[in-house]
Order: sequence, then structure tokens, then C-alpha cells
Amino acid sequence: MAQKIFCCLFATQLKKNTLILQKRNVQVSVIGAASDIGSYVSLFLKRNSKVSKLHLYDDDDRIKGTELELSNLPGGPSVSAFIGDTNLEQAIHSSNLVVMVSRMPRKPGNTREQMLGANAPLIQRLCKAIAAQNQEAFVAISTNPINYLIPFASTVMYKYGCYNPSKMFGITHIDTSRSRSFVAKALKINAQEIQVPVIGGHSDKTIIPLFSNLTPRNYRIEPCQADMLTRLVRKAGTEVVMHKHGAESSTLAMAWSINEFIDIILDAILGYRVVVNCYTANSNFGTKFFAGPTSVGPHGIIQACCHFPMSEFESYLLNRCIPILSREVLEGEKYVEFMENVKG
Repeated sequence: MAQKIFCCLFATQLKKNTLILQKRNVQVSVIGAASDIGSYVSLFLKRNSKVSKLHLYDDDDRIKGTELELSNLPGGPSVSAFIGDTNLEQAIHSSNLVVMVSRMPRKPGNTREQMLGANAPLIQRLCKAIAAQNQEAFVAISTNPINYLIPFASTVMYKYGCYNPSKMFGITHIDTSRSRSFVAKALKINAQEIQVPVIGGHSDKTIIPLFSNLTPRNYRIEPCQADMLTRLVRKAGTEVVMHKHGAESSTLAMAWSINEFIDIILDAILGYRVVVNCYTANSNFGTKFFAGPTSVGPHGIIQACCHFPMSEFESYLLNRCIPILSREVLEGEKYVEFMENVKG
């Protein structure tokens, strides 16, 4: 059943709708827009015909330069920049979609715990601002470690009385993008013509590409290829960091995949039912949160990822993933209490 929904909805997604493209009435806020990834995402959004207003926020005052640069480009949404804590609420006010992009970049030697400690404080501030100014917004977070931070953000928003699990998304779309790309290279086909569902979480041991569910069904990945391709997908981010000598993470690929995720979510906000790969509240697999193809409409999540037919190898990976993911979810939730104790 899940496979049928996945195939049908992705087929629908591929059809362009000129009425949507002519309609420009969505406001988007990008939090962390002065970063490399944030700047690229903002540039993509400046070209998006569905967006009417683009709000850019960062603690770094260079965001003002990004605003001026984008404002000098003809056409597209109006662009406004907001700097510092006192302007965060204004930056998200009235936005249909609030997107949090990476803060502390992934570098060699960084542990997930270090990244959690560096990135959680701004997530907490953002949740507080959403509670005060914009409880109806779709909230999408690409900041790592996603397995921890989405449960963390959800717990914070629950404490503030504004948690809506149907509108909280962890952006894991890059795992789908990479899976499609690696399959396309292996089969010598066009990556734009195929879809690969990716389930689990968003870390080396929890990303599970379901190559057995590759569509269209006339393409096939052999079991020996699936093992190799899974390793490539899981290590893709680390490989990029190493080849960039630790200077930065996968900025271009992340920005591209975040933009593709946003574009799909904008269709949902505009009234269409779409499917997008993301990490959300989901108890279908025995954890509180889980990533996979998710059906979304104008009021948020319609149906979270549910079970797919799997190969023996994929089932093995899922069984290995669940206890790891459950532990990371719990640690993310408990980190709220840790921060409160430190602050106190």
C-alpha cells in the first residue's frame, strides 16, 4: 500500500501546474541565511515564482549584504534582512514556512554531541519566537544532528504550548538526492527520471535507501549493488568534507536539496497534496521519529511514512537502525532538560 501511494503521488508531483507557478503569495523565512548554505538557498528562493516575500535572518550582520545583493536582482520576491535576537520574532512573523539551515558546519573530528551543543541554543530561540509570533507556520530544520534536533525542537515547542507534529519537518531530502544520483550513475540513466525512497534517520548508521523500491519499476538494482550504493550514500557527506580538507561541508548539494524540499512543501502550502522525504514524528516503526516519504497537504502532514516491502538486506539495516535512532531521539528530548539545568 505504501509503495502504491509513493509511486502515485510522486508521479503527480512531476506534473507542472502553471496556475501554481503564476501564483506568488507565500512568505518564507530563512534562519541562518548568512551561512554559505543559507545564501545559496536564499538565491534559489529569489528565483521561485511561488514566493512573494523572503525574510532572511542571522546573528551575523553580513546578512544585510546578502539582502542588498538579492534585492539588486530583477524580479522575484521582496527581500528583507533581520539581525540579532531582538529581530528574530519579526523575521518569522506571518511567514508560511520557516526554514532553519545549518549553523555549525560539519568538520572532521566533530562529534554529534558537539554539534548538538552548538546548534541547540538557536533552535531553542527559534522555537520560542515561533510560540510568540507564528504558531501556524510550517517549520523545517536542516541543521545537524537532525536525529537529535527535531525531537529537541519538538519538546521545546511542546513546553511552549505550540507543538504541531503535522508541521515540524527535519530536512533529509539530500539522502534521496544522493541515492538517485548514485543509482543513475550505476545504471547509466537520468537521475531526474527515477525516485528512491530513503527511510530511517539522518546519520551514517540510520540512513536506509530502499533501492528495492526504485521507480520506475523497469529499473533494478542487484543486491550486491545495493550494499555498495548504501555505503556510498551513508559516507557521501564525510567524503565531501574530507576532499574539501575539512574547510566546509556539502554546501552546494545541501542547498540544492533544501531548495527542492522547499519547492515541494510550497506546493503543499498552496493547496496540493505532495510527497517529500523528511524526518518527522512517526511511531509506525517503533520509534517516536522516523524519516521517509511523507504525504503533506495545506494543513501539514497527511500521512507519515509507513511500511514498504523490503529486501533482506534492507530489513537487516532497519533492525540495526531502530535502537540507534530510538536512543538518539531520547537524547535529543533529554537535552531540553540539560539546557534548562545549565541555564538555571
